[in-house]
Amino acid sequence: MSAAADLQHVVTWRIGLAPKVILGIGAGFMLGFAALLFCLPLIVAAVDATSMWIVDATGAVLLGFACFFVFGLVALARSRVSIAGTTLHATIPDHHNWLLVPGFRTISVELGQIRSVEQREEAVRAFGFTTMRRSLSIVTANGERIGLFSNTDNAVGQLPIDEVAAAIAAGAGIKVTDDGLVRSRAAGLYGAASSAWTETPLCRCCSTRRSDSPRR
Repeated sequence: MSAAADLQHVVTWRIGLAPKVILGIGAGFMLGFAALLFCLPLIVAAVDATSMWIVDATGAVLLGFACFFVFGLVALARSRVSIAGTTLHATIPDHHNWLLVPGFRTISVELGQIRSVEQREEAVRAFGFTTMRRSLSIVTANGERIGLFSNTDNAVGQLPIDEVAAAIAAGAGIKVTDDGLVRSRAAGLYGAASSAWTETPLCRCCSTRRSDSPRR
């Protein structure tokens, strides 16, 4: 392959179609059911105010879940990581507002400027439950850490962390670092990954190098 052709080579990772269809169907069902509940007074005979309050509250809850499904669908549709020649490009979730509307961040980093590719297991405890997820981040030559994405166990849509990490590390000529297991408070909603990574691993012996790619 010529140098010019190599520079044009692009590999892109996106969330598959199936989880997007599932979220779309779920959002449509909840929106339809919520609309039916809100229109119930126009369909049936008048009922007492208490009953209608319960119906309206149920409709509002369903509408909230429907919006959350739509936000998740948008996050799945927009999230992507690609390597074009010698440059890493990514559009990744980056926190959310109080209405849970996701924000996004676009990054573009030369592979030669990446000094570390790291992944770790995270135990996140919320509302009395512990959720496990895996996160991927990179550290640039100037010391900036960029959280790329995280996969929650059994989540509907996921990006292939091992494949993406190996490809970035190979392009940068470095090894993938496994930072072990940590307890994290980062929300990770919509697949956002923390760019802090200040937590101490629960077991330092778990932190190992995951790739045999030679260092430049």
